Amino acid sequence: MARSIPFIDFGGEGPLLHFAHANAYPPRCYRQFLELLMPHFHVVALEQRPLWPDSDPAELTDWQLLSEDMIRLFDEQGWREVIGVGHSMGAVATMKAAVNRPDLFRTLVMVEPVFLLSALLEMAAAHPDAAYQLPLVQSAQRRRSQFESREYAFARWRRKPVFARWPDESLWDYVNYALIPDGENGGFRLAYPREWEAQVYARPPQWVWDVLPQVRQPALGIRGAETDTIVPEAWQLWQEKQPQAEFVEMADAGHMLLMERPSATAQIIREYLK
Repeated sequence: MARSIPFIDFGGEGPLLHFAHANAYPPRCYRQFLELLMPHFHVVALEQRPLWPDSDPAELTDWQLLSEDMIRLFDEQGWREVIGVGHSMGAVATMKAAVNRPDLFRTLVMVEPVFLLSALLEMAAAHPDAAYQLPLVQSAQRRRSQFESREYAFARWRRKPVFARWPDESLWDYVNYALIPDGENGGFRLAYPREWEAQVYARPPQWVWDVLPQVRQPALGIRGAETDTIVPEAWQLWQEKQPQAEFVEMADAGHMLLMERPSATAQIIREYLK
């Protein structure tokens, strides 16, 4: 018998809003951002496949699988006409699910989706094994996965450039929810296995630019002005492919803007969804 798709019900008041998290960032890491939505929306979040016990990274050969998991969850729970909000990987999975099953979503908010330029996607498709040599993939494979204490993890991560824009409260949420007790070795380990993180990065979806014009729901696209993910050419192409959507570029924010500027991002989304 197939397992039920796990999700977190954060609660809240108002229309149902589903949030899809990024690669390597479990849903509760977004606590500040999601709590700012909860006075206006009932927030739920899929725990994506890398967080499932005993899941195998080799299962993922295409991000289509992530959208299929989302559709299964919605069908299992009887959710329809949902507000779909996604970040990075989660935004791409939400977009694909909304195209495949438009009855499930009433509107979309795509925050920093992984929309790589076609040249990079073609290179990854032509040389799939070479993708594992990409710096982002190798960095994930080498990521430290065990820590003796949460305090040590915080001090170590506080010095990392990737977290430079994060306020302490956001970083503590990451420490508290990205790490879980390690019953085998003691201390704490990453809840989101680094092997899964690397596999996701190594298999970027080839279909994003073909699927994007098929979105029929009202949509908001958000980019951080300092992002290293949506390059200017991709940002322009996104707007050309989805001319009916609304777009916002946030100053002083990068790819992780939901942690860097949770209040400002939540306000933009609330205003759009009014």
